[in-house]
Amino acid sequence: MPETIDSTDLNGFLQGIADTVSKPDVPDAMQAALSATKTDLVEGFQTSTAPDGSAWAPLKRPRPPGHNPDPKPLIDFGKLQDSVGYQGADHIEGVTGEGFTLGATVEYAGVHQDGSKKKNIPARPFMGFSEEVLDTAAELTADSIVNQISKL
Repeated sequence: MPETIDSTDLNGFLQGIADTVSKPDVPDAMQAALSATKTDLVEGFQTSTAPDGSAWAPLKRPRPPGHNPDPKPLIDFGKLQDSVGYQGADHIEGVTGEGFTLGATVEYAGVHQDGSKKKNIPARPFMGFSEEVLDTAAELTADSIVNQISKL
């Protein structure tokens, strides 16, 4: 025999859906999205590409002796890459049920991200989200919300 639901129960259920969708609490999805973002950003350093897939401007000249001989930009000593992808003194990371934070406090991060006309340094965006990471985050969030709704 089918179950009967009265208007009070229905209103409560619909309010539960509205609350879940309007203020999702998805820390597991956000942690997974943060991990995917970090992996993507570290890969960008290795391939010299921005999160949107565009190539970074190459180095204007080889690095001096005693520096990393690899001609890829932004990987001389690895401090900037490490500050984005790994826990350390210059790393900013946090996860809540509503989102995540990822950043770097390396003093030259902003100059490399945005470039500098004054210092003639081209922008080499290393922070951001690829379409793949955005899609993954959306799928993880949607799955988590559906799971929460199914428990109402």
